[in-house]
Amino acid sequence: MNQITQESLEEFAAVIRDLSDTAARIAQVEEAKAAAASQRRHELLDGYIQDEQAQILKLRGLEQRRLTLADALGWKSLTFRQILEKAAPEQDHLLRPLFSDLEQNLKRLEHARKSSEKIINARLHEMNVIMARQQGRSYDNTGNLNTSAPVRTKFQNKYV
Repeated sequence: MNQITQESLEEFAAVIRDLSDTAARIAQVEEAKAAAASQRRHELLDGYIQDEQAQILKLRGLEQRRLTLADALGWKSLTFRQILEKAAPEQDHLLRPLFSDLEQNLKRLEHARKSSEKIINARLHEMNVIMARQQGRSYDNTGNLNTSAPVRTKFQNKYV
């Protein structure tokens, strides 16, 4: 392997490590968002969202760098499995654990994102119910907002 290819491979490996670390950091933020929402600590969410946005921008930059390096190594548009199949044994030895860590952190991120989304949606629904009650509206048994007038306004005062 020539010097340029070795340097590109090492840089590619470093980018994969950074991608994995960034995915893990975003997963931590998602987990913190879920915890804050479930504990009704909504004041914390803004800080978590800002941190998450910064990490996502970092992730996008790392992904662009990964694509550039993969192209330089002759791996343009290959999946990680295809890269491992095509890689020399010493490259496989270097990359396989990195790809495994990245895959694990991405799965953790996906799970954390789904959990956070469910909890936040539940809290939003609770807030919508509270606001609807304050405005004299109600929700039906399926969780949909009733568009008709509240039951109490359908009754009329009549003397018998």
